[in-house]
Amino acid sequence: MKTEMEEENQVDREEQQYHHWQVKSPEIVEIPDESKSILSSRNGQTNDVYVAVGKDDLHVVQWVLDNAVSPGTRLFLVHVFPPITYINTPVGRLSRSQLSQDQLRVYLNEDQNRRKYLLEKYIRMCNDAKVPVDTMLLESNATAKAILGLIPVVNITNLVMGTKRSPFTS
Repeated sequence: MKTEMEEENQVDREEQQYHHWQVKSPEIVEIPDESKSILSSRNGQTNDVYVAVGKDDLHVVQWVLDNAVSPGTRLFLVHVFPPITYINTPVGRLSRSQLSQDQLRVYLNEDQNRRKYLLEKYIRMCNDAKVPVDTMLLESNATAKAILGLIPVVNITNLVMGTKRSPFTS
């Protein structure tokens, strides 16, 4: 029979194991624009760099190509998009369930083509720089939560997210 203290220790160890795989690095490192640091490969393995991209993130991809790519680096473009629950039609906004399977398939195909067109400019930049690139599409209303959930699933160790600096800040 286990004592209360032994049970608490068992729970603590189980929680530590769970949290251990969930959080790879306890720190977030901000790399200044002026930095020319390049990520080095660890243990001879290739570095995978995951880049969160949205509608207008050419500057983020360019920064990664200039600062975080070394020979053997693979780039993964991560794009989060909201789930489609309503569809705009000439007769108004309809829920997915109100459309026929064919109508829904046509709309989903158009939406997929819009995403593909959006990502083409980033893929072209990577191809021009001769950097292998792939895309990961995540369907979610919570962008940050979706990306955080992806980290332990694909073992992300290098993630770049960017934003434009306001012209009013120094």
